Amino acid sequence: MTKRMRTLDVIARSDVAAKQRAISKKLLPPFICEEIDFEPPSEKLLEEAVLQGIAVPENASGDDVNSLIESKNDIAPPAGLIAFAERWDIYFSQYIGNKALFNITFKNLPQESSSAFFVFSVYKFLSKDKKTNLDTHPYREIFYKFAAVAANDTRLLRSIANYKGENLCAFGTTEGLPADYKAGGVRTIAYKTAAAFIEEYFDDNYQPRALKDSGQSQLDKSGQEKSILSSITPASTVKSEKNREISPAVFILSKTDTFVPTRAIELKNKIVKIPDLENKAAADLPIYSQKAEPVRTPMRYEPTNNLEKKFLDKSGCLAMLAVLVIIVVIIVFLLF
Repeated sequence: MTKRMRTLDVIARSDVAAKQRAISKKLLPPFICEEIDFEPPSEKLLEEAVLQGIAVPENASGDDVNSLIESKNDIAPPAGLIAFAERWDIYFSQYIGNKALFNITFKNLPQESSSAFFVFSVYKFLSKDKKTNLDTHPYREIFYKFAAVAANDTRLLRSIANYKGENLCAFGTTEGLPADYKAGGVRTIAYKTAAAFIEEYFDDNYQPRALKDSGQSQLDKSGQEKSILSSITPASTVKSEKNREISPAVFILSKTDTFVPTRAIELKNKIVKIPDLENKAAADLPIYSQKAEPVRTPMRYEPTNNLEKKFLDKSGCLAMLAVLVIIVVIIVFLLF
């Protein structure tokens, strides 16, 4: 191990952030931070700026000029997005446009935060919410619940990664945005999953729902976060189920019924209600079981005493004797 100093150039907004970057690269303190100038713009960039009619500020860096050119026909980024990017120590020029800042921010966020930022963007688009800083949003914790769901779903993460930052400005349409924006797709796994999540956690006015079952959502009743991708039914499946006739499951009960059908316990909302049924615990209700019909088998009569046995024996002998007499008469008649 040598004790010589190592020089490392990092882009950071303060000497504290620069030292944190150095630690993340496994360098050991003490650190000495020295501010260095950014690279000046190239002649090609300056010529492009002149052609575009852009006034280049004094001491502008190459990144500054490039941002001025890119943002000429763009809108200014919202203050909330700027603060959010700065909080994540994402470097960008002060002249950056909205589109470029969305792209660079979404690209440089860690996986968990990028998933939360994605569903946050879908929520903003659907609800017309004007808040743009995820970290200070009142529903931040709900959006990070989606990130916890996404962390265990490879297909969902891959679908989110296919989006660019500019796609998160609007979904399905670029109405109200500059002409060169591209809207995010609304038929992807990521969008459908995010929309289903928002429907689960927010009401029609996009206010948080009171979570069901004593604070537990339907998404995590088992105690673990699960993907809601499975709750999205493909269009072909929906179409086939609509065309299929569904047999009704309605049970009519009365006070005199002894048994309650098993399906009736599962589908209590479809029962024609009787008094106290709702107050009776399902465990106390006897499970309905079909009574088996007794199998009918041929039965032979058995005499119960000796007199009946003797009578049956004599009856049998007389019958046989009568048969023999008839046979003899027929033979005699045929011979004579």
